[in-house]
Amino acid sequence: MNTLATFFKHPIVLVVLRWAVAGIFIYAGVEKILSPQNFADSIASFQLVPKALIHLVALGLPPFEVIMGVAVVVGIYRRPALLGINALTVVFIVALASAIVRGIPVDCGCFGSKEPSTAQAWIALLRDIPILAAAAWLYLRECAR
Repeated sequence: MNTLATFFKHPIVLVVLRWAVAGIFIYAGVEKILSPQNFADSIASFQLVPKALIHLVALGLPPFEVIMGVAVVVGIYRRPALLGINALTVVFIVALASAIVRGIPVDCGCFGSKEPSTAQAWIALLRDIPILAAAAWLYLRECAR
């Protein structure tokens, strides 16, 4: 266990994790910016956001994701950006779990548009868990500095 903890504290590992988490958010944000209507449709499929706010979220969330990803890579406001990434990832996980529990087939819209399905929701949920783990670790390391 001590070796694993030491591994995840290594500066190179921390840089790789930062770039990976930031890259995921930058890529996902750009994908959504390029297809705002598809992302709005994905948001609507979750049946969690009031219809009047769907387009606002679809247009506002992607640039926020890109800005947070860039901040993590560049190192400007890294701690608040990592906090934002953690918060958003928790929201994504809760939304996906909610759709799965309610039996609603969804397309998370994270990396482009796919056919809504329960399987897609599970895949997105299982993908988000290690992203959250990495982002949480990075945030805790930033706080310890």
